[in-house]
Amino acid sequence: MPPPTSPLPLRLRRLIPNPPFYAAAAARRCHSDPFVSSSSDDESPLADELFPAAGAPTLLSVARSLANSPSPSVSSVLGFLRRLPTDASPHIFPHLIAALSRSPRPLLALHLFLRPPTSAATTHHSFNSALVRFPLPPHLLPAFFSHSLRRFPRLAPTLLSFNLLLKCVCSSLVPRNHRLYLEVALRVLHHSIPRWNLSPDKFTYSTVVSALADAGQIDDAVALVHEMVVDGVVAAEAFNPVLSAMLRAGDVTGAAKLFSFMQLKGCAPSPATYNVLLHGLLVCGKASAAMGVMRRMEREDVTPGVMTYGAIVDGLVRCGRLEDAWKVTEEMGRKGLAPNEFVFSPVITGFCKSGEVDRASRVWDAMVAGGVRPNVVLYSAMIDGFARCGKMTEAELLFEEMAEAKCVPNIVTYSSMVRGYFQIGDSSQALSVWEEMLRAGCTPNAVTYSILINGLCNVGRSKDAMMVWKHMLGRGCAPDTIAYTSMIKGLCVSGMVDGGLRLFYDMLARGDADPDVICYNVLLDGLLRAKDLPRAMDLLNQMLDKGCDPDTVTCNTFLREIEVGQGKGREFLEGLVVRLCNRKRNKAAGEVVMVMLAKYIVPEPAILDMVLRGVCRRKRVSRVIDKCWDEIWKF
Repeated sequence: MPPPTSPLPLRLRRLIPNPPFYAAAAARRCHSDPFVSSSSDDESPLADELFPAAGAPTLLSVARSLANSPSPSVSSVLGFLRRLPTDASPHIFPHLIAALSRSPRPLLALHLFLRPPTSAATTHHSFNSALVRFPLPPHLLPAFFSHSLRRFPRLAPTLLSFNLLLKCVCSSLVPRNHRLYLEVALRVLHHSIPRWNLSPDKFTYSTVVSALADAGQIDDAVALVHEMVVDGVVAAEAFNPVLSAMLRAGDVTGAAKLFSFMQLKGCAPSPATYNVLLHGLLVCGKASAAMGVMRRMEREDVTPGVMTYGAIVDGLVRCGRLEDAWKVTEEMGRKGLAPNEFVFSPVITGFCKSGEVDRASRVWDAMVAGGVRPNVVLYSAMIDGFARCGKMTEAELLFEEMAEAKCVPNIVTYSSMVRGYFQIGDSSQALSVWEEMLRAGCTPNAVTYSILINGLCNVGRSKDAMMVWKHMLGRGCAPDTIAYTSMIKGLCVSGMVDGGLRLFYDMLARGDADPDVICYNVLLDGLLRAKDLPRAMDLLNQMLDKGCDPDTVTCNTFLREIEVGQGKGREFLEGLVVRLCNRKRNKAAGEVVMVMLAKYIVPEPAILDMVLRGVCRRKRVSRVIDKCWDEIWKF
């Protein structure tokens, strides 16, 4: 990054203490150093006798021990710094910066770097250590980078310095502001690095490519991969995140083309590449393709490890094949591979979410018998499973066991307990757990607020739910779709349908969340119970225009209020089918037809013909018929 012309931002200047960091000689004479920690830091300074006869290796060893300390003492680090000779090795200072950054007063690390005791202390090693260690907000790192180069003209950043900057910036991506960070990262890659006559390597490209893929900008990530190949850099680390993003989006064909391009350019797939392919293909329901990847691994003598089996297990769970996931876990033991907590976690979570909490308990017992120590994720998943089934006694026992095991509950654990108590009708105990969560220092998020609001609305405490809603907004926590739906439902059940509609339009205006079919169904039910059919029809049209397809609940809600016996029900549903077909949403139209048939409402032949032509593709149907004939002739 070239020397900047703009001064250091005000926010960054406020983080830097004003007084200079004392040089070694001045520090020995000064007893009122404002940066020496208070009496609360009671660790005694290092012995004075160490320094007169200590050579550079000894001092470097002491600095390393301070940096590796679990909680470095400020007084020890500053005492060591004051006693350093003026010609101390510059290799000592990166370790002191690392120690101060992990101390109770991390801003002293920033102060030490910007105001070093000697000019020799500022090297690219200390600069790189500063980039990784400093407690600066990610959006201030580029400004700090530029300010450091301007303040120390002899400081020449290396490619490692830029890679560390990109890593810090890209790892701070957030859903609402990812464009800002991506623009900074691309500017560093395309402008700053070339201006210093440096060439990006595989770590540079893989960091930015991974950030683009995680932000959902797959086309830009693919374009950057092609740019990387043109520059003569080929690395599986850059291909893997793009393959993962494509498979998450269901683009199996695109992932296959990129994988072929990867091999065409001489990039050998790594074990992580195979893990990405296996997991993604299983999530997409392509089990046969995943087995083909396994056979390829065998041909290339790539032995599946715990990570590979973990990817397979998680992929099987995500596509609903819990029994197969458990069989793979058992097969690991037969092959001499011990499943760890990351392998057991998706299996237990899958059984709990599917309501098979007894199976999850048996898997839990097998895991504990195998010597695997449960972590907070496993405890939370098992507690959530008990809570969803209303088994709060078992959930309480496991919660107590979690505390005895010195495993600190997190926000997911407390949220599951609150949901479980609301589910069995014990609202007072749910609120007690909420208060305990706050005392424990857990900050509620949108999901936790949604659970509390939904629980209060279900027990008829809509006013209390509204107070929680206002408190959530006051804290700056943006509500999600579930929170909006819960609050709208509470208002509609209380007879305040107009209030629910106002909140619905507020959600659309704020853009915090998009309404789903459940949210629309809650409002439609409220309007129809209030005998307001015109506004319900308007909302249904708006629902279709927004691209949200009606489901069985939507159809049944309207049929409840429309006189089916007089043919109005069939007229309404047939009109709904026509509107969906005209919008090319043939699958949703087919589901409405299934609702009609379940209600013994026979559609007109023209309606059936319209749906079948949209749902059935001639080539696809022909392939399926040919496949059926092949299966028949096998016997």
